[in-house]
This record gives sequence, C-alpha cells and structure tokens, in this order.
Amino acid sequence: MACLISRSCITDNGLGMVSKAFPDTLTRLLLAMCPNITSYGVQVATAQLPLLQLMDCGKSLCANVPPEAPRSYFGDLTGGIRFCSKLQITRKQQPTYQKLIIKHANLKKLSLWGCSGIDALCVNCPELNDLNLNSCINLNPERLLLQCPSLKDVHVTGCHDMLIGAIRNQVLNEFAAAEPRMPCKRLADGSKRVQVPQFMLEQQFEDEKWCGESRRSQCAVHV
Repeated sequence: MACLISRSCITDNGLGMVSKAFPDTLTRLLLAMCPNITSYGVQVATAQLPLLQLMDCGKSLCANVPPEAPRSYFGDLTGGIRFCSKLQITRKQQPTYQKLIIKHANLKKLSLWGCSGIDALCVNCPELNDLNLNSCINLNPERLLLQCPSLKDVHVTGCHDMLIGAIRNQVLNEFAAAEPRMPCKRLADGSKRVQVPQFMLEQQFEDEKWCGESRRSQCAVHV
C-alpha cells in the first residue's frame, strides 16, 4: 500500500496518525514538499511502519530562516519624525538545522533530495540499496554515518566536494584498511597466546567477503 501526502500541509501529528492507522500495510510513504514536518516526525513514522520499503522526503526538511525583526523609528527633539533605520544594527538571522536518524530493517529506497535543513544524518538500514542526497547542501561530512551494507546507488548531485568525498569513503573504502580481527589465539591449555597462521587470516577474510561485507564495493556514487 502506498500513501501519497506530497505537497500537503501535513504536520508531525498528522503523519503520526497516518502511521498508526496503517502499520501492517503501508510500504511506500511519499512526503515530498511537505514543509510542516520535521525530522522528528519522519523518525517516528519510520519506526511505526515496519513494512516500509520506500520513503520520499524530498524538499520537506528545508532550512528555516527566521524573519527579520521590524525596524523601529524614533522622534527627534523638535517633535518631528526621523527615520533611524541605519542606526539600528540588526543581527543576521541564522537558519535552523535538524538531525535525522533513520533505522529500519526493510527500507530499500530513501530520498532526501533538496533537504537543506539536515546537517546531521545517520542511516542504519541493512536492506537499503538506493539513497538520494541530491542538493543536501548543508549536510556536514563529519556528522554523516551510513550503515547500509546493501547500498548500490548514492545520488549526490549538487552536494559539496567534502561531503561527496566522505560518502565515497564510507560506501567504498570502509574495509580497505581493516585489520585482522583475531591476530592471536590461546593454546589449548590457555597458557599463552600465539600468532594465528597467515592462511587462517586469509580464510577469515574470504569468509567475511562471502558473508556480504564486500558488497559495499559494488556501490556507485552518482555526482
């Protein structure tokens, strides 16, 4: 079952009501261009929909710039009106950013295109194979964590170079510098530790590859 809420004024409360109503049937959730939802609402909805396979939040989590404070006007000593806008120093309003954490066992496609309001992202989805981060211009590379061993495509058009580099490091090179997990083992009587033979380490590495840890190298980063 798919739920199309894109281009609506739905809030976090409304999103929670939808999630509670269809926890056993909803597999596709389309939330693109819904400016009134937050990362908290997205996280709660994801947790309540165990069968969810596709979620599109494109351009919904955008940076919110507070409006400037109105300028004041003062009267002079003679009773006349004098405009003093140049004398008033207005502090530049800073946009507000959000942190998004997505942890889901079945999610396969996640789209966050144009979500300029996200500066921190953690995605822990073992079945995720497609991630769209196009134009996530404020995402901090140091606050990005991708734990998605099945990823095949990551879209990063419009992202800055440091973020693209961080994504490539995580999805392509995570295991390049990995050290052997069991360099030593104890003797049968437990008396001392001895170095594990090289052929055992090589066999362990091959076992890990066949168990799926090398699948990350098949991921393509689309710039």
